[in-house]
Amino acid sequence: MKIMKLTLAALLTASLVGCASSPTTEMVKDVTITQPACCSSYSEFAWIPMSGDSIDFAVDEYSQIGEFPEGKSYFAGFVLTENVERMRVDLKSWMRTSGVFAPKVLLLSPTFQIVESYDLTDFEFKPSSMFQLNSYHKRFDMNQATTPYMVVYSPLEYREGQIEVPHPERIRAEELGMARPMVTDPIIQHQKFGSLELDMKPTALRSYRASEAPKATVATPVVTQAKPAVAAAAPVAAPAAITTATAASVASSSSAKMLPESEAFYNSQIKAAVESNDMQKALTLMEEAKRAGSSTAEATFLELIKK
Repeated sequence: MKIMKLTLAALLTASLVGCASSPTTEMVKDVTITQPACCSSYSEFAWIPMSGDSIDFAVDEYSQIGEFPEGKSYFAGFVLTENVERMRVDLKSWMRTSGVFAPKVLLLSPTFQIVESYDLTDFEFKPSSMFQLNSYHKRFDMNQATTPYMVVYSPLEYREGQIEVPHPERIRAEELGMARPMVTDPIIQHQKFGSLELDMKPTALRSYRASEAPKATVATPVVTQAKPAVAAAAPVAAPAAITTATAASVASSSSAKMLPESEAFYNSQIKAAVESNDMQKALTLMEEAKRAGSSTAEATFLELIKK
C-alpha cells in the first residue's frame, strides 16, 4: 500500500510539472498590410468634411490605404469646412480588449505639404471614466490658411507595439492614498484597426465670401447663317433643344457613381454603427450612401447584420 501511495504521488507530481511546462497559446496579431495603396500622393486622398462637433469613425478593412514615409497604413483623412477659420481638435483612440489603433497625425497645407506631425509620444494616456474607455488623447489646432487637412494613420512600428494600462483598482487606490492592491495591469496590443473619435470646436469662423461662391455655367449661344424660312422656325425649336440638353445633363449627374474612397468611408461608418448596435444610424448611412450613388453600401449592411 505504501509503495502504491508513493507511485501515485510521483505520477501526480509529474503531471503537474508537465502542465506547468506546457506552452501557452497566445493570441497572434496581424499588423501587416498586403493590399495595394489607393493613392500615390496626399492630394489623391478622399477627405471627410469636419462638420458638427463630434465624429466617431473606425479605421478598418474598408478604410483607405495610403503610402506613407514609414510604409503602408490604413488611414482616415479630414478637411476643415469652408466656413471655419480655426478649429480646436481633440483626437481620441479608444482602447478595447481587442486592441487599440496607435495614431500618428499629419497636418497638411492647402497644397498638401506636411506642416505639422504628432507622433504617438505626443499623445497622452487618458484613463477610463464612467462613460469612456481608456484612450490615447491629443489636442491640437487646425487653421484654414495653413493646415486645413488632417491625416490619421498608424506606422508599422506603432502597430507592432503595445501599452500597459494601469488597472482601475490601482488608479483608485492611488487617488485615495491607499496601499497598492495586488492586481496585474492589463496589456493592450496595438492593431492596424481601431475605433476613434474627433471632438471639434471652431475657435474662429469665416464670413461668407462672394469670390468663393460657385459660378453658374452659362451656355454660349451659337449664331449661324440660315435661310429666312428656317430662321422663322428657330425660336420654337430652340427651347425644346435646351430643355432636352438640360434634362440629359441632370440625368447624367444623378446617375454618376460614387468615388471608391467615398464608398470606403460610408462602408466603414456603416460597420462601426452596426458593431455598436446603432441600427438606426447604420440604416440612415446606408440610405444616404445609396442616394449619393453607392453601389456597395446596401450589400455591406446586409452582410454585417448576417454575422
